[in-house]
Amino acid sequence: MQLHAELSASQERPLERSPDLAVAGAIAGRLTVNQRHNVETLVVLQPIAVDTGSPDREGMLVLANGMLVAVLVQLMAPEHRNPGYWFLESGFGSLRDLKPPAFETLEEAKRWLRQRLNTRDAV
Repeated sequence: MQLHAELSASQERPLERSPDLAVAGAIAGRLTVNQRHNVETLVVLQPIAVDTGSPDREGMLVLANGMLVAVLVQLMAPEHRNPGYWFLESGFGSLRDLKPPAFETLEEAKRWLRQRLNTRDAV
């Protein structure tokens, strides 16, 4: 009974916000934002055959943090200016309307994709 009375009495008084708590909250808020911008997007490539209607069939699904964001296709047809390069066949979300040049390597493609995705996340 006495415990219940003490709890009731403490609930009647409004809690005062300590300046230390306000500072800690502001710092925590800034850390969350800054840490988010310091984390790179995890880009994973998964091999897949793509029916492009041409000899360009070797493809890679591009997953960013577990979501499908693009499909890359290796240019194999002899009429391509850069056979063996990787082409952004299709982009999704913020990559949908982008038309980058073909990439010489998959690492180059991943770097470009990660940069675009990190820029999108920072906005």
